[in-house]
Amino acid sequence: MGLNGALETVEGRARSLEGKVVVVTGAAQGLGRSSALYLAREGASIVAIDRQSVAETIDAVNAAGGVCVGVTADVAIAHEVDDAFAEVIGRFGRIDVLINGAALFTTLDQRSFLDIEPDEWDRVFAVNTKSVFLCSKAAAKQMIRQSSGSIINIASNVFSYGMANFLYYVASKAAVVGITRGVARELGPYGIRVNAVSPGLVSTEVISGTRSRDYIDGVVSTQCIAKPIMPDDIAAVLTFLSGDSSHLITGQTLLVNGGSHMGPA
Repeated sequence: MGLNGALETVEGRARSLEGKVVVVTGAAQGLGRSSALYLAREGASIVAIDRQSVAETIDAVNAAGGVCVGVTADVAIAHEVDDAFAEVIGRFGRIDVLINGAALFTTLDQRSFLDIEPDEWDRVFAVNTKSVFLCSKAAAKQMIRQSSGSIINIASNVFSYGMANFLYYVASKAAVVGITRGVARELGPYGIRVNAVSPGLVSTEVISGTRSRDYIDGVVSTQCIAKPIMPDDIAAVLTFLSGDSSHLITGQTLLVNGGSHMGPA
């Protein structure tokens, strides 16, 4: 069952990402995996990049009739990023969309910034921020040759309101927003768009396994629309920013948080 078979339409409509090559980092689990599957349903060929095995992501996409290949790489290490993107270009000849989703979050301890050690700070920034720089740089070289492309960085709504006892995460995601705006200015003349999506707490299997029900319910209760944010809610926004209908949207940060916070983006 190929891309011209079962996935020809989605709910009776044409697929918006037909023929596009989409690279997703942090695709082994959580939001990365679910987004890869969602975008594949929209017709994209998926390249799943992670330092962990992406076998389950590949199986899920292929079982649905999509196309997904995996590349093992630590996206915080420059030469591994360069090798990974060379492999992508060698296989597909182009990169239409990059989704920078790799991040440390659920494994981080929440504690006062007074107790955060410098090496912990560096580790979080390497994965959450440096990876966005490295992967965007690698993808942009190909996108410039194409005179087209969309880079989407996964930030977090915590950057806009601040969060106590989580400074290394908050600061790393604020930096992602800054990267988004700066790179959008540089790549705009080449027809390349760069945006950020800042989710609230997304109900992935990882979150469900690491956060209590009371914690999740407490976050949901702060939202104007008080229902859990599901992975497909974020993936739908990623699909829009990946497709041609968003061709004049760049340098923006979309808060997808049910209205829990409405600070400046």
